[in-house]
Amino acid sequence: MNPKNRTLIIIVGVIVVILGLAGIAVLAGGGDDSSSGGVVDPSETIAAPSGEVEQNRPIGAEGTNVPTLDATDPDPAFGMAFPAITGESFDGTPVTIGGASDGPTMIVYLAHWCPHCNAEVPELIELNNRDGIPADMRVVGVSTAVNNTAPNYPPSKWLQDKDWPWETMADDVNSSAFVLGGGSGFPYLVILDADGNVLARDSGEKSAEDLAMWIQDALASTPTT
Repeated sequence: MNPKNRTLIIIVGVIVVILGLAGIAVLAGGGDDSSSGGVVDPSETIAAPSGEVEQNRPIGAEGTNVPTLDATDPDPAFGMAFPAITGESFDGTPVTIGGASDGPTMIVYLAHWCPHCNAEVPELIELNNRDGIPADMRVVGVSTAVNNTAPNYPPSKWLQDKDWPWETMADDVNSSAFVLGGGSGFPYLVILDADGNVLARDSGEKSAEDLAMWIQDALASTPTT
């Protein structure tokens, strides 16, 4: 064989080997991360919707505010459609209250600094542990009236420390969800039927036993409008 040809064959062989090794390295490394054909570990991409825990979140609403709760009997809000309020949990997960649903809903407005709220949360949890809350009833907490200079701030940690077992909506800085819902004091509780109409409202501290009776009476009532 001509020495020049032999040299050319050797050079080509070396180039082929180098290119082959480079290809193997690319495959082993998963290729370009920006490539649409790359495989991404789902555990590396799952995160909270916002990626941040925030104590206030934006609030939107459709419908009419219910009247502010007062001592009027009967309650003028009874049978009214509660506004459909859209918001988010502390981590940005969407939360909606009001509107049609699969069953009744109890909305619990809470302020982290309120001593009555601090007493009420354990009573609600005790009632739940005793199966005193109907299985088809959705319970939603609304953290409102946030004050970063008041006790038990931040409310996200406060509710976690209290072992709050239900979903929570974080109200905005203007307490819009509280105002839209007709709140006047804390804690403020509202029960809606499956159509989103108000069955009962109350404000103040209750024992687990009183809560059970209040819930039963509310669910036994029937709006006429």
